[in-house]
Amino acid sequence: WILLEGEATPESEFSDVLIEFLERLRELKSRPVEITTYKDTWFEAHSLFVYEIFLYLVAALLKTKSYQVLGEIYSAHYVSPITERYDRQHFERFDTFHGYSESLQSVLAPEGRRLHFPAAELLKRQADRNDLPFSEIIQAELITTLVSVIRGLHWYPQTAAYSPYHCTYPFFARAEQHKHFLHLAVITRIESGDGLRSAARKGLEELSTGFRPMRYFVNSFWSLMNVDRLDTLQ
Repeated sequence: WILLEGEATPESEFSDVLIEFLERLRELKSRPVEITTYKDTWFEAHSLFVYEIFLYLVAALLKTKSYQVLGEIYSAHYVSPITERYDRQHFERFDTFHGYSESLQSVLAPEGRRLHFPAAELLKRQADRNDLPFSEIIQAELITTLVSVIRGLHWYPQTAAYSPYHCTYPFFARAEQHKHFLHLAVITRIESGDGLRSAARKGLEELSTGFRPMRYFVNSFWSLMNVDRLDTLQ
């Protein structure tokens, strides 16, 4: 649906529809109003479904070059489900679509071993689309992570654990050229490579201090996303 609409629908109209869709999607992993006694594990499957759909949505928008729509999705404030509105906080940012599951360990991990990111293993096993291969899902999550770092949000790129060594993804490789970096500028709302590097460096320092999982990603972040070379060629 997104691949088809992204080619034909005006971006301003499409972004409004997608934001409303994402708010409805978010409700799937929230506690229904009628349930008062529950365990968080009851909603793990719903959370993983939301996480997977969000990454495929981002990958599809990249494929259709709907950069303005992506910028709107990353900038939007999403209405929180009724059962998750605390202290008059009625809105969430896009990091609410992240998902994780420890329950999958017993299903997916090899005997006698533990997976670092069981949710990513599930996505990898289910990635059977020819038009959106798993490599494009990893790329979509890396872009999502970049924006989250810049905005001070918590999004750990679980699928990046399956990235080939010394890999640079096409969107980031092309963004070495200024004309292609402008697409990333539309998404991030940062107009230059130097500005983006500065914001990413600052965000990583803050997140790696307060958000422990990000400490283990800092060393590979720069190379995976080609950050040093962004916007360096005319």
